[in-house]
Amino acid sequence: MVLACTAGVGALAGTLQGTATYRERLMLPPDAAFEAQLRDISRVDAPAAVIGRARLDPAGQPPFRFSIDFDDAAIGPRGRYAVRATVTHQRRLLFTTDRIHRVLDGGSAPLELLLVSAHRKPPAAAATDSLGRLPASFEGELPGAGNPVLWHLDLYPDGRFQLRLTHLGRPEPNRFDDIGRWSREADSGRIVLRGGREAPVFLMPVDGGAALRKLDLRGQPIESAQSDRLQRLAPFAPIEPRLFLTGLFNVMADAANIVLCADRRSVPVAMEADYRALETAYLKASPGPGQRLLVSLDGLLAPRASMEPGQAPRTQLVVERFVSVEPGQRCPAAPSNNSRPEFSNLHK
Repeated sequence: MVLACTAGVGALAGTLQGTATYRERLMLPPDAAFEAQLRDISRVDAPAAVIGRARLDPAGQPPFRFSIDFDDAAIGPRGRYAVRATVTHQRRLLFTTDRIHRVLDGGSAPLELLLVSAHRKPPAAAATDSLGRLPASFEGELPGAGNPVLWHLDLYPDGRFQLRLTHLGRPEPNRFDDIGRWSREADSGRIVLRGGREAPVFLMPVDGGAALRKLDLRGQPIESAQSDRLQRLAPFAPIEPRLFLTGLFNVMADAANIVLCADRRSVPVAMEADYRALETAYLKASPGPGQRLLVSLDGLLAPRASMEPGQAPRTQLVVERFVSVEPGQRCPAAPSNNSRPEFSNLHK
């Protein structure tokens, strides 16, 4: 028997149809039940509200075809909505969706849900998923403290990353950039980002590198109905990070260069904005020509015209605000990362 109902009282004006299945070759008990729920996931600081549901009791065998009726008045133009589905037997969860299936967002693709076993092992097996071709950009809207956060991540094949977090709905400044090094764990397949944040960020490649799944601070899956995916963008669309930076700076033959502490990258320094304040302080503190000194500044990493004729623009550091020069100091030791370049000879 098919049962459909809504979470509130009102004239039904909308119907959402779809199918759900699972890959396991398993016959369900004759009294198993299937349920699909239409949920309002607009608020990240509150449980998702159920707008409508459809129930198959008994469920039968997959694929499960369902139709959810809902009150059109419950759907707002700026709302975010998703469908979650489960299969239960005597109140025991057998199968469930494990990702956010967005609906009512203007898309026209058929709603097809893939259920996974509720008793599968943690996704260490996902280590076999390929990360795909690099460099690549990934983007997704994830839950935040009170407001959703738009994540944008650039991964480079040399082990560098760029990350931008934009807190949607907050007044400026609501955008925070970070750079650093990434590595991939051989045993679990997890991607680990280590930059200016206090704790590393854990991600799991899924769908053959088409997406990255955000994990918690311990590197475990997040049990939530909210989105946890960053989707690969096509094409590669790197950000221009703007952030506080430290690095080993020097000037030789009218060319300025800095090795950034965050990702161990050697970058030319553009002679614009607050560059002269940096150069003046460096020349005053430097014990000899070409000596690298640790400096601090607010900077922008962005393409600038090459000093060499005929060469394409390349990423340079624009010094937006010089802060300090610290003779005798070095970059802090880099976290353990097999992909990082040697750094010991950059102080000479």
